[in-house]
Amino acid sequence: MKNHVGTAILATSLLLSGCASVNTAHTPPEGSAERNAIIQATKHALARQGRKNVVLVVPYLKVHNGWAWIQVNPQSADGTQHYESQSGLLQEKTTNKWTLLEWMPAEEGTDYTKYFKNLKAKYPAAPADIFPQ
Repeated sequence: MKNHVGTAILATSLLLSGCASVNTAHTPPEGSAERNAIIQATKHALARQGRKNVVLVVPYLKVHNGWAWIQVNPQSADGTQHYESQSGLLQEKTTNKWTLLEWMPAEEGTDYTKYFKNLKAKYPAAPADIFPQ
């Protein structure tokens, strides 16, 4: 009987911890379908800017309820050319099909506090916990 109670407690705690993670921002693990789909959408957006065949180093990625904030450091495949870092907001349109909604401005003198305030007003459904603190 003790064994069954312990097993039930363990199963319940694992189930609840899984549910809790859905309600908080997370960073998808490298190689996961979710992370790969977000990176592909980001590469597609960069390609529209003329940056093709780049490797993306991802120092920041947070995802929550179909929204993501990503920062990428694009570089050439051989790592010899490094391009300007970019950050942007993505939304999942269908399962693992992400779209970049907008890039964060990178101009010198940008008021980022104001930018994020306006961004949150423009996309009120985007969870605040995906954005850098």
